[in-house]
Amino acid sequence: MALVAVAYWLAARLSLSLAVVHGQVTPVWPPSGIALVAFLVIGRRAWPAIALGAFAVNLPIGPSPFGAAVIAAGNTVAPLVGAELLRRVDFHRELDRLRDAIAIIAAALGAMTISASIGSSVLVLSASVASTNFWSTWTVWWTGDAMGVLLVAPLLLSFRMAPAPALPRERRREIRFRRGLELVGLLAATGFVTYVLFQSRLGLQYVMLPLIMVTAWRFGLRGASMAALIASGVAISAAIQGTGPFFGETLREKMVTLQVFNVSVALTSFLLACFVEARERQEEMSRLYVSAQLGNEEKTRFLHMAAHELRTPITVVMGYLSMMSDGTFGVVPDAWRRPFETLIGKTRELNTIVADLLEASRLEAKAMPRDHDQLDLRTVVEDAGERARARANLLDAEISVILPSSPVPIDADEKQLGRILDNLINNGLSYTTRQPRLWISASCEGGRALVRVADNGAGIPESERERVFERFHRTSDSKFRNVTGTGLGLFIGRQLAEGHGGSLTIENSTPDEGTVFALALPLLAVQPTRVEEVSSDSGRTSNRSQETAVEASVA
Repeated sequence: MALVAVAYWLAARLSLSLAVVHGQVTPVWPPSGIALVAFLVIGRRAWPAIALGAFAVNLPIGPSPFGAAVIAAGNTVAPLVGAELLRRVDFHRELDRLRDAIAIIAAALGAMTISASIGSSVLVLSASVASTNFWSTWTVWWTGDAMGVLLVAPLLLSFRMAPAPALPRERRREIRFRRGLELVGLLAATGFVTYVLFQSRLGLQYVMLPLIMVTAWRFGLRGASMAALIASGVAISAAIQGTGPFFGETLREKMVTLQVFNVSVALTSFLLACFVEARERQEEMSRLYVSAQLGNEEKTRFLHMAAHELRTPITVVMGYLSMMSDGTFGVVPDAWRRPFETLIGKTRELNTIVADLLEASRLEAKAMPRDHDQLDLRTVVEDAGERARARANLLDAEISVILPSSPVPIDADEKQLGRILDNLINNGLSYTTRQPRLWISASCEGGRALVRVADNGAGIPESERERVFERFHRTSDSKFRNVTGTGLGLFIGRQLAEGHGGSLTIENSTPDEGTVFALALPLLAVQPTRVEEVSSDSGRTSNRSQETAVEASVA
C-alpha cells in the first residue's frame, strides 16, 4: 500500500510541471492510471493509499486543506468507479479481447468526469478559478485524467510475467537482445516522426499511426502502450507550446484536438494489440487441439492393438482352465477347485475388460457397424429385464418393467440397445448400499421413443453428471471400491445411443435417493401391424404387447 501511495505522489509531482490551470490542472495525469490499476489488481482496499497520495499532492497547492481533501476524494472515487465498471463487464487485465480495449477507453472517458467535475467545482467555489473558466478548466482536468488512464494503465497492465521460450539460455539472450533493439528502434522512430509532424501546421499528425500499428503487431500490448505513451507525450508537449496543429487555438480547442488525437492513438494501438493477442491465442489453441487429436488417435490405436493382442491368449488361458477344472486332464484335487474357480472368474473379468476396450476403440474409430432392424422397443426392454433376473435374485433385488399398451417402433440394432440397457441395469444393481430397486419403462414422448431406467442408488453429484460418460471414469466413493469394471460402460452406451441418432443422459439424480437415466431414440414411422409381426417373430405374442403394463418383480 505504501508503494502505491509513493508511486502516486511521484507521478503527480512530475505531471504538475505540465500544469496549465492554477498550477494543478494538467493535460495528462498519470496518477489516475496508477490508481485504476491498483484498484484492479489489489481491489477496493487500495483506496486509503490512493486517497493519501492524492491528499499529499493537493495539500501544498491548495486551495485549502478542506478543498485539497475534497479534490483527493474525487481523485480516489473516479478510478474506483472506473475499476468497478470494468469488473462488471468482465474486463481482462491482459487486454486480449476487443471488448476489453473498448471497455477501458469507455471507463477512462466516463469515470474521469467525476474527478474533473469535483476538482473544477472546488476551484471555482474557492475563487481560485473564475466561474467563466469552469468549462475550460473541466476540459483540461478531464483530458488529463482520461489520458492518464489510457496511456499509463495499459502499460502497467502489460508488465506481467510471460512464459520463457523453451530454448537454450544463450539463444534466449540473443533473441531478447534482438527484439530489444527492434523495440527501441520502433519507439525512437515513433517519437521522432511524431515530433516532426507536430512541428508542422499541415495537420499530418495521424501519419504516425502506421508506426504504432507495426509496434503493436510486433510486440503486442506492451509495445503498443509504450509507443502510444511516447506519441501522446510529444502531442501534449506540442499542445502546451502551441506548435503545429495547436497553433492559434484556445485552451479548450487545444484540449479537444489533443483528446481526439490521444483517443485515436490509444484505440488504434489497443485494437491491434487485441487482434494480435487473439490471433496468437487462436493459433496456440489450434496447436493444442491438433496435438490432443493426435494423442487421442495414438491412444485409440494402442488400446485397440493391445486389446486385440490380449484377446487370443486370454481365450487360450480360459479354455485350458475350463478343461483342467472339469477333469479333462485328470481328476482335480479338492484343494484345487476353489483356486480354479477364482482363476476362471478373474479371467472372465479380464476378458470383459478386453472386450470393452475393443468396443470403445471401434466406436471412436467409427468402425462399429450396426444392424437396421425394425423393432418394438417394448420387446428390447422386456428382454433386458429378463436377462437381469438371475442377478436380481442373488441380490434380493426388485426390478419393475412398465410398458405401454401400444407398440414403440424403432429402427435399431437389438444387440447394441441390449448392451446399453444391460449396463444401466447392472449399474443400478451395483451402486447402492441398500436393497436394490429398479424401474424400467418405455414410452413415446415428443415424437421420440424413450426408455427410463430409475434406481434407488447412491445418486450422482451435479459436478459428475457429464464426467460419468467419459472414458475410464470411476466413482471415488470408497463404499463402491470393490465394484469391478473399466469405467467404459456409460461411455460406450452414449456412443451407441448417438450412433442410433439418439441420446443417453441423466434425467434426474438425487444423492442417497437414486438416479434416472433416459435413453431417447428416433421413432420409426411404420404401421403397427408390421411391428407386431416383428414382435411375434422374436417369440413375443401380440397379447403381451397389448397389455397396459407388464411388471416383473423379483423379490
